[in-house]
Amino acid sequence: MSIKLMTKAWEMDLPQGKKLLLLALCDHANDDGICYPSQEKLMKKCGIGQTTLTNHIKWFEQVGILKRERRQNGRSRKSDLYEIDLDAYEPSKSEASNYEPSNYEASDFELKNLQILNDEPSDFEGYFKEEPSIEPSIEPSIEGTGVACAPSSPPPVKKSKQPNPDNVACWEAYARAYRTRYGVLPASNQKTRGQVATLVKYVGKDVAPALAAFFLTHNGGWFVQCRHEFGCLLKSYQQVLTDMHRGEQMTQTKARQTEQTQSNLEAAKGALAILKAKGLA
Repeated sequence: MSIKLMTKAWEMDLPQGKKLLLLALCDHANDDGICYPSQEKLMKKCGIGQTTLTNHIKWFEQVGILKRERRQNGRSRKSDLYEIDLDAYEPSKSEASNYEPSNYEASDFELKNLQILNDEPSDFEGYFKEEPSIEPSIEPSIEGTGVACAPSSPPPVKKSKQPNPDNVACWEAYARAYRTRYGVLPASNQKTRGQVATLVKYVGKDVAPALAAFFLTHNGGWFVQCRHEFGCLLKSYQQVLTDMHRGEQMTQTKARQTEQTQSNLEAAKGALAILKAKGLA
């Protein structure tokens, strides 16, 4: 999984179905954008059918987001290799795509009966694309992809405006810790991006990533009830920062215990003062 690519993908202005598929691809990719999930796995993850998946992938290729290469090992067809390049996205090319994604969703029967394309001639030697050596995706089982066309020529790279790297570092630390605790990624939107930028401004770029990660380990009742929403951290950043520096957690239970201890101490001091006044102490 590439947190770097998923963060960028969340910020892209794409239709809901296309953004979901792009996030699924980024979830399988390394930081170089390389992945090779089977189409069956992508359809199950996104809840879409073969036609919709094929149309979305073609659209990604047309606008420059995706490059696709066929992988072959002897006569065995393997899942296609995808190379994701979010910086190459050219929204103007999307106007040339007049098709709309279908609302059709694949049935369990169709997902179980995807066919492997093994109709090459007997003298076909096959083509095998080497898997990436850095942060590779888990190799999928041999599944039919339904797409056998050659990759289109790469479009010219068009650089997009890059987000603040300090804010990205803070969000990535928070997202990793969130996924570790809850098994899913937190939602990224304009509101959370603004909250992240504010936290970085409050505590500084060097402290913000560590504070965001520590927040997900804090078991304060309000934090747990709100599933560690980033807004809770922003509202209570001073408490969480103090707990991080002290290596402790001030929960509601501990706060009540501290209050009771202080009350007992004050009562003992009052009793001692009375004894002193009577000359008994």
